[in-house]
Amino acid sequence: MEIFLVGGAVRDKQLGLPITEKDWCVVGSSPEELLKAGFKSVGKDFPVFLHPKTKEEYALARIEKKTGPGYHGFTFKTSKNVTLKEDLKRRDLTINAMAIDKNNKIIDPYNGLHDIQKKSLRHVSNAYKEDPVRVLRTAKFAARFHQYGFKVAPETMKLMSEMAANNEVDNLIRDRVWKETEQVLNSPDPHIYFNVLEKCNTLPRIFPELIGINELNKLKNDEINLQFLKSSSEKTNNSAINFSILVCSIAQPYEKDYTQDKHETLLKKFQQRLPIPSNFIELATLLIKFHATFNNIQNLPAEDILILLERTDAFRRKSRFQNFTKACEILNHSENLKTNRSFTKNILEACESISFGEIIGNESNAEEIKTKIKKSRIKVIKNQMSNK
Repeated sequence: MEIFLVGGAVRDKQLGLPITEKDWCVVGSSPEELLKAGFKSVGKDFPVFLHPKTKEEYALARIEKKTGPGYHGFTFKTSKNVTLKEDLKRRDLTINAMAIDKNNKIIDPYNGLHDIQKKSLRHVSNAYKEDPVRVLRTAKFAARFHQYGFKVAPETMKLMSEMAANNEVDNLIRDRVWKETEQVLNSPDPHIYFNVLEKCNTLPRIFPELIGINELNKLKNDEINLQFLKSSSEKTNNSAINFSILVCSIAQPYEKDYTQDKHETLLKKFQQRLPIPSNFIELATLLIKFHATFNNIQNLPAEDILILLERTDAFRRKSRFQNFTKACEILNHSENLKTNRSFTKNILEACESISFGEIIGNESNAEEIKTKIKKSRIKVIKNQMSNK
């Protein structure tokens, strides 16, 4: 039995990046031997085991065979005769198809080191086009490593385009689409992810919503407008904010023909098709409905400011409201909105200092209590407006 460090840990070590997790490939062994050694079986689709002490994943070397469409259309074979080279061949990109043995020697049968030097994301073999998830993963790596100069190799981009043309990408399951996309939205340069999908003609198949809303808003090079998403990712790695910016800016929100309904429809389509978390949907909804009002908040009467704070649930959902104000600043593409954020922060802090017990007194009528709280908050807002 031989054990090799494989995958992302090997790649990141060569790039000088922090190693966050380690995956291991076991050659010349069997499930029975690993279980006897104290490993715990956790693999559903193929034999993966957790180390009894480190809890890191150890997978038996395997060979895969395409038997049907999509991500699950594979059968696999594991045996003591499967070699490390055969196992590495089934991986997506050459930079992910390297291993390190117990003597710290790099095994690189598919020239991953060369592609790291050339900053190239290149497929290992033609088996790449058998799994549509690899299109998403390649676009994700293009975004993740864009800051280091990596680009998708032309021959790999060609394969990705073929997978769109032969409908293979249509077999992507929605959970996996969102999983890869959410990871991208939480990392630098998420706009590159969508650009790569667009260049290989898979964006209309994977994200048809983005194409439909943007038909009248193409850039000169016929690419969708992702400048707001690029700007957002430079200011925050909050994936919910970046998603909201994507939804609200894919067609310019400040065009003369802009309508709120356009983006509400886009968000609804996303929600119906992909398993997007509720906090993403909630934040995007707030941004669609209230960003224009927030942009003008310092010019509103105190009563209207309170209405905005109530409708955005700012008093109870403070963290979400902070994300909303940050997203407004990014969407407006203006540093001046920082004063709006500071203004509303001061208002909320002042409202928190209100002693509702003293204001309510012995009042028991719910409507009267609500009226008294509202009046006290308006008074505080007016004081803040006079002090700004």
